[in-house]
Amino acid sequence: MKSEQLIDPQLLEILKQMPSLETSAATLTEMREAMIGWKLSAPDAPEIRSEEHFIDAGDGRQVRVIVYRPENKAPTGALLWIHGGGMVMGVPEMNDAPNRYIAQQASCVVVAVAYRLAPEEPYPAGLEDCYAALRWIHAEADTLGVPRERIAVAGESGGGALSAGLCLLTRDRGKTPLSAQFLMFPMLDDRTGTSGEPTPMPFSGEFVWDRASNGFCWNAVLGERPVGADVPVYASPGRVEVLAGVPATFISVGDVDLFIGENLRFAQRLIRDGVPTELHIYPGASHGFTAWGAQTEIARRCQREFWDAVVRHFHPNHD
Repeated sequence: MKSEQLIDPQLLEILKQMPSLETSAATLTEMREAMIGWKLSAPDAPEIRSEEHFIDAGDGRQVRVIVYRPENKAPTGALLWIHGGGMVMGVPEMNDAPNRYIAQQASCVVVAVAYRLAPEEPYPAGLEDCYAALRWIHAEADTLGVPRERIAVAGESGGGALSAGLCLLTRDRGKTPLSAQFLMFPMLDDRTGTSGEPTPMPFSGEFVWDRASNGFCWNAVLGERPVGADVPVYASPGRVEVLAGVPATFISVGDVDLFIGENLRFAQRLIRDGVPTELHIYPGASHGFTAWGAQTEIARRCQREFWDAVVRHFHPNHD
């Protein structure tokens, strides 16, 4: 294993005991079933109520969302949460505890969207579902009690791809502005792990989420395409050349995550184009470490800093 010596010692002990997590056509059904019962952890947030809604997507379909609201507090804004899973698996209930905690700590409404998954529903299905959820938040802002100028988006891994794509889509359509995006180890560029990757990182992607899993998921989302094909930047936002006009961005990623190269390039373009950008890199951390390594010191620090960034956005004077 070429990168084992780079892994955080606490994370390495867990990795040595973990089964293979390769995502492929052969394992997808099993992986989906496992994720249905998977719950990410967060401190208790007893003052949050949740309710399920089915919103009109405008084409005869309905999109399911779960809305988390603080009790007895005027919301400071709204956060659209887009779950991870490579855009091929996962459900919003995975993030139930973190969404409750964010809603309580930031005093904001959190809306978690159940978007359509590839390969059954390839691009742009999932992204359009997220856009429908964002349109609904804007349309229902008065009912939700949130200011329209303080609506942000957040996502991890594949949800980060959809979050970043949504920011580009809303910028270009100009109808539903976003105030910020919060991305945790986002999956941004379909070229990663292929011969077309702009800046390969040879010590990345050995653990948890490798090049084979990444390639399977991108092929599911985009269909079989040759390297260098004309891939829409809304699908693969790491390909975008101009990021001016997207909202302030927070990114956190481990330095041996498969996505480290694409995340660095994305952050560099954001900074070049004048977008307020905060980038956190965690040494020795591979993909998804805040989930499978939740009790380690580095995972707790990453999660805390991510949550703190969200709280600061909704409470600008927060210390």
